[in-house]
Amino acid sequence: MSMVDQTDHYFVGLTQQSCVGGLARLRGHGVPTLPASRVYPVGARFDEFVQPLLRLLNGDDHVREIILRPVLGRYGVSQELSVGLEVKAAEGFNAAALAAGVFKLAQAASQTDAFVGRVLSPGEWTDNARPGLTVLFKEPRRIGGTADVVRQIVEFPGDGWPIDGFTTIPSVERRIGVVQGLRYLFLPEISVRWDRPLRERLSANDEAIDVILLDQATRIGRMCKVLLQDPSIEAAWLTWFDVMVVGIEDYHEVIAVLTAEQGARAADPGSMARKAFSSILRLTSLGVFQKRLTHIGFERAQRERAASTPAMAACLAR
Repeated sequence: MSMVDQTDHYFVGLTQQSCVGGLARLRGHGVPTLPASRVYPVGARFDEFVQPLLRLLNGDDHVREIILRPVLGRYGVSQELSVGLEVKAAEGFNAAALAAGVFKLAQAASQTDAFVGRVLSPGEWTDNARPGLTVLFKEPRRIGGTADVVRQIVEFPGDGWPIDGFTTIPSVERRIGVVQGLRYLFLPEISVRWDRPLRERLSANDEAIDVILLDQATRIGRMCKVLLQDPSIEAAWLTWFDVMVVGIEDYHEVIAVLTAEQGARAADPGSMARKAFSSILRLTSLGVFQKRLTHIGFERAQRERAASTPAMAACLAR
């Protein structure tokens, strides 16, 4: 196997943002919004926030490439400016340290959820894989010019779950408002926080999660064929990711497990993945959703007991 084949590609889902900013008006959902300057972490605030990750990555000789920039994303009803971090690393890279670093920052920023994903190459598989979509335009375009493509993706018909979130891929100009493409990763463990029909579907039986993941992958595959008919689109493809998604309920526990890892763990000889990643936490899709749905039920009870507190009070007080 060549060195190129052994390079692993990681994506991070993380934001410093804690309140809803002016871009929320793009969705028109009417929640209170704050000035962008108080909400979106750009400039020095962004640089300071990501420094711990940069120090970690720069100290690992196995890292081959780091791409880091702010990216605009949509998650449910929120428009967020997130940390667009991609890492390419050779065999021996300490992926557990990267994940621990991401979740430490998410915990410090009081983020509801954060994730780290590793791209699965052809022939690999894990019990915690999630499908994703990448779309690249032939020419960079302003965000406003992506409306037709976004609408086509969000309203795509057929089996599978509606796409409720994605991140933009910035152009080489590195301007937030100019993008080269769109990226979507199906993470129903995040969507269930606001998507009641999805919660009900996943609660139906133990096979529901496997079915919905395969349906979503099929949906993405069909979507790619349609998107490629658009002459302005350079490429569109389906990718599977081995993922760690951690919620605010679990940061402390997960960080402790990941921090205890000493270097890069070798893959289990019986595994279909050549790199140990979510298996470090013994994650499986069924176990993840059983635990997450339990958390959601607990959170609902907490919210009902605190119903007299305005939903945005804590956010607006920051």
